Amino acid sequence: MRKLLILLAVVACVLLIAPLASSQILTGTIKSTVDTNFMVGNIQLPAGDYTFSFDTATGRMYIHNVTTLQTVSVFTRDVVETAPTNDKLVFRQDGNKRVLHQVWSEQAGHVHDIVHGTEVKELAQK
Repeated sequence: MRKLLILLAVVACVLLIAPLASSQILTGTIKSTVDTNFMVGNIQLPAGDYTFSFDTATGRMYIHNVTTLQTVSVFTRDVVETAPTNDKLVFRQDGNKRVLHQVWSEQAGHVHDIVHGTEVKELAQK
């Protein structure tokens, strides 16, 4: 009887914890080499190899430099009207800064548009 109670307790814990854990899973990882330094918000990142991961539950994108191990996270909006046929990073020049504005994800089937502060101009054209 005691073993049955322990088994039921374990099953109940798994059923309660699984939904919480799944919301923390990063999806749709994109790998890319960026050839020049660039800005994300007010943070400058060096040229190099990066992975871009997305937490759909929170709307955050994690940008990870494979060489330096630096990770930056930003909020994104999903632009579902655009269905990318490949993965692509969209940069715009803002004064003398190269700013990451969007990450196109074929796997997700939409564009991740980075939420910027007022210090960064939004896309003037597509």
